[in-house]
Parts: sequence; structure tokens; C-alpha cells
Amino acid sequence: MKATILFLFLVSASVSAQEIAGSWSGILDVMGNRLPLIFHISKTDSTYTTTMDSPAQNALGLPTSKTSFAGNKLEIVATGLGIFYQGTLQGDSIPGTFNQGGIPFPLVLRPVDKPVLNRPQEPKPPFPYKTEELKFTNEKDNIELAGTLSIPDSAGTFPAVVLIAGSGPHDRDETIFGHKPFLVIADHLTRKGFVVLRYDKRGTGQSTGSYPIATTQDFATDAAVAVEYLKTRREVNKSAIGLIGHSEGGVIAPMVASENRDVGFIVLMAGMGEKGIETTMEQNRMALELLDMEPENSERSLKAIREMFESLSEWKGTEADRAALRDRLSQLWEQYPILVKMKLKKDAFVRDQFNAIATPWYRQFLALDPAEYLQKVKCPVLAINGEKDTQVLAEKNLEAIKSALDKGQNYRYETKTYPGLNHLFQECETGRADEYGKIEQTLSPDILSDITFWIKKQLNN
Repeated sequence: MKATILFLFLVSASVSAQEIAGSWSGILDVMGNRLPLIFHISKTDSTYTTTMDSPAQNALGLPTSKTSFAGNKLEIVATGLGIFYQGTLQGDSIPGTFNQGGIPFPLVLRPVDKPVLNRPQEPKPPFPYKTEELKFTNEKDNIELAGTLSIPDSAGTFPAVVLIAGSGPHDRDETIFGHKPFLVIADHLTRKGFVVLRYDKRGTGQSTGSYPIATTQDFATDAAVAVEYLKTRREVNKSAIGLIGHSEGGVIAPMVASENRDVGFIVLMAGMGEKGIETTMEQNRMALELLDMEPENSERSLKAIREMFESLSEWKGTEADRAALRDRLSQLWEQYPILVKMKLKKDAFVRDQFNAIATPWYRQFLALDPAEYLQKVKCPVLAINGEKDTQVLAEKNLEAIKSALDKGQNYRYETKTYPGLNHLFQECETGRADEYGKIEQTLSPDILSDITFWIKKQLNN
């Protein structure tokens, strides 16, 4: 689910001795492989935020958790990726060290011009509505969540929506590959008369807390707190608050709605209906297909992967557990074709996969059964998927969602598969993740209009 990523940069421009805001590039030399990386640093008042690009992997706009700059020393942390960069501004360069997974690499950054990505749907000010930067508190976990509230610029109260992001250290716009889908959704809905709350996930952007140790259940408590916050706002119709969740957010929305009858409706965008282990196995199956493995080898690898995942249900984190997991990963690497093994070094593969799989989030996700929550949801549900989604397969998951709702005797739902759309609901060719950043469209307009129409229909019933 969560991939380890390395990054990059090019070009140059002059920079004042004490100014760090802008785009900075450098090249990592990892065992003879030159990997470019770009940091885009921005400053609001006294707060710095950073996004990262890895052009070689077509990974653009990746959010980081923390950026600080004091005494000419720059620190950038991306906890979800296991990345830490520290350097010192010296004239027009920043010599420093890039650390990922505990392994340090020298990295010298130099200023560059930020590439202009054509994202025609991204809204630009002035907006015909009000926006407010705010913070609200998850008192149970002592976490402060930072977000943006957009409010129609007219008198009265309005229906409201909380946007819940998918897996990964997402900011409030769910920034991914240079796209800002939650900004586009918030803009569209606010223009149509909704209050919309979107927020940085815990440990990301301006929200406090620790992202690396958080689980799906933790993110659900944050979403529940967001609902409670909306109920305190005078602009919000308290009887018309709903949730829109994308990917993992499409699992979190039923988790919240199953316990809170104040949630009036939920929209699941590429949400799971199958168990976490089944979704993850399907993703591994497709990944092995891209390696052009022989069917017999692929099936053997999938069997080993499933056995490894199932063994994590008994995980206690002992040294014996950790050694057994490393051993299983080592055996898995041995099954790969020789050409794959030449590109994928064994030690790095075992280390990176171990660091991802052993996290609380991953282990809880494998055991997660969305049906457990969907069966308890009593409010109206809209579940939609892209037909070319390669991360959460449309037919299997929509059928599982319908089955769970029927079992819970909730018949107030609609499901729809959109031909030609991917996991991000973009019009696409292959549906694979390496295509996301190449597509100019952020969201199909049909998705925006259909979601709006369906929500208004529920509110008028």
C-alpha cells in the first residue's frame, strides 16, 4: 500500500542568504544510481511547509510532515516515507544529508525554478465564498488538527461535508502527483451551497501528532472529531452533516457513521468492501504481473505473501517475530526473476518492506474488515469506483459494500462504476499509478456533478 520513495532536481537561480522559500534540487547517489529529488518550500507567516517531487518516478507534490529553518539550518521530515533531510544554507547551495530508513546519503541542494504543472481544474482566487484557516482538537489523543473551512458567502445555515483522505501522509488538499483533488471537491461543493471541512492528517502539514504510529482507527477518531467540530459552527445545519471519503477514507467514513447517528450521509470514493488483506493481495497480484513473472512463479510468490500477511495476526513484535518476517521477505526476494533481482537489491528490499509491513497501520489494515462497520451504517450511502481502478477493484468491492449494507438492512444506497476512470477518478488509459501525474485532469466532472446531485437528493427526502 505504501511505497518507499526516493527523490530529485535540476536548474538554478540566485537566492538571498537568509531566504529558503522556493524550489531546491539535488541528486542522490545510491550505489551508483543517480536519483533526482526536488523540495518545494513555501512560507506562510513564520511557518514553513514543503512538498517533494521524484520526477524519475513521476511522483509529484508529495507532502512532508515538518519543515524548519533557523540559523541557516534546514530540516525537512517526511515521517510517512521514513525520510529526514538536514542541511546548512551556504550561499546559493545547501550541503546536507538525506536519510531514509536509517541510511544516510550526501545531498547538496541548489535553487531551481518550480515546474509549472497544467492542472486546469485547480481553483484560483478570488473565490465567491469565504475560507477560514482553523484548528480543532482531538482531546482523546491530545492532537491538534489544522484545516480549512469553506463557507458559502450568504446568510443562513448550510449542509456540511467532511473530506477524509486516503492512505499516506496527505495534507488537507489530498495533494498527490501535483493534483489537489480535495481542493477541487471543496471548491465545487461550496459553490453549490455546502460548508466543507478538509484537514491535514495527524502528523502531516500543520497538524500535530505522529503519523508513523497512527492506524486507520486513529484516523477515524480524527474524522469523528471533525464532525463534532462542524456541529459547533453557526453556519452549519446540524442535521445535514455528511462524510466524503476517498480510498482509505472510504473505509473510515463507515467507521465513523456506524457509531454516530448525527452523520446524515456518506460518499465512498473508491472505498473498500473487501477485507484489507484481500485488497493488499490483489495489489500484489497486479504488481507481480508487471514483473512479467511466469504464472507458476507468480502463484508461488502470492502464496508466500499471503502466508506472511496471515502470520502478522499473531505479531507481538518480539525479536523472534522480527527475524521470522525478515526471513520470509528474504525468501520472497529469492523467488523473483533474475532481471528483477538485479534491479532490486536484496538488503534494500528486505529492509524497506520490513519497515512498511511492521508498522501498526499496515498490520491493522490487513486485519480490517469494512463489512463490520458497513453493516451498522443506517444513513444513505453512495459508493462509486472507477472501472480502471487498479488499487481498489471496482466490481469486487462494490459488490462487497452492497452485500454488507443489505445484511445490515440498510437499503438506502446507490453504487456506480465509472467507465474509463482510475483510482483518482481521472479519465485515463491504463489506470496504473504511474499515469496519475501525467494526466492534466484532477477529477472527472461527472464525479463532481453526480456526488452533488446525490447529496442534494438525500437532503430533500
